Amino acid sequence: MSLNFKNLNVASLDYSEIISSMKAFLRQEPTLKDLDFDNESSAISLLCNILATGVAYNGVYAQFGYRESFLSTANLLESIVGLASNSSVLLEVKKSAVTSRSVTISGTTLSAYSPFEATAIDGSNIFFFNVSGLSAGVTDTLTLYSGYEAIQYTDWDFNTQSIVLPLTVDPVTITLSTVDVYGVETKWTRVEKSDIASPANSYHFTVLNTVNGYLVTTNLPESYNIQTSDVVYVKAVVSNGSIGNSATITAPSNVTFLTTTTPSGGYDSLTPELARAKVQFAATSQHKCVTLEDYENAILASNISGTDDISNITVANGSVPCQIKIYVAGLGASEQTELMLYLGQRAVAGINLVYSL
Repeated sequence: MSLNFKNLNVASLDYSEIISSMKAFLRQEPTLKDLDFDNESSAISLLCNILATGVAYNGVYAQFGYRESFLSTANLLESIVGLASNSSVLLEVKKSAVTSRSVTISGTTLSAYSPFEATAIDGSNIFFFNVSGLSAGVTDTLTLYSGYEAIQYTDWDFNTQSIVLPLTVDPVTITLSTVDVYGVETKWTRVEKSDIASPANSYHFTVLNTVNGYLVTTNLPESYNIQTSDVVYVKAVVSNGSIGNSATITAPSNVTFLTTTTPSGGYDSLTPELARAKVQFAATSQHKCVTLEDYENAILASNISGTDDISNITVANGSVPCQIKIYVAGLGASEQTELMLYLGQRAVAGINLVYSL
């Protein structure tokens, strides 16, 4: 006998619908016609209940797995981070508050990862750290990142030419240096894996996402391999998230602040929506904006203060051909200028961007 498989609903995740579909399907078999499917206490009903339970669980697991395997449907940050690693896109899961200030260094050299005492807006004592050092007697721009501490990692894997750092660090603050057998220190240059423009046999490293951390690696076609005789130092700031936003920073005795930009941009956890936008922009448009959605994703991925809420962003076609209107509710004047410069570098030729609602 040919069974009617249309009576078997394999797509439903509802427990009662699974049981009804299973019983309707089994009733088609002549050898089962004498079984009491309508009696909930019968053996066949109990068997259907057991089978339906397994089907329901497996259906939920399958739906969850398929949904989390694709960027357009994934809802878990861990899933999106994993998808980002496949596209060589770096997502900052936890980000420190940051500020760039013009400074003058006097007396002694300012070493990298020096602590700057600061006071958060709740009155707690926190620290900011510089990633790059500055020599005495210079005036330059210094970027400071809020964090609990600066940590040095030394468990480098020479076989894979890599190390995995925890997701608690701010990946922007990661640096790599080596010291050879002669005591010569080399500071490696960080590059993006998807956009490398460097000569062969160079000192370059990159940082990528893994599900459980940040992969720091020199395993690039253009880069040297680190020798087992070298001592490897990987340093990073352990992020304290949003607590450093709007903090007041105290300059050490050998540093004079010439500007006092307010720290901003720190967050405790990247939202799945923002993470998805960053991956979509970086992976699908190759850092160029073609569609209106590309511009929305680019704005969300910009890390400019005030651009992390999709509900505040408006992107629309202008009143004339090749004109696109950009607007972010509540965005400050300096951030508007920064945003338009950022988008201008990512627009295709012939597109006129205007900041207008």
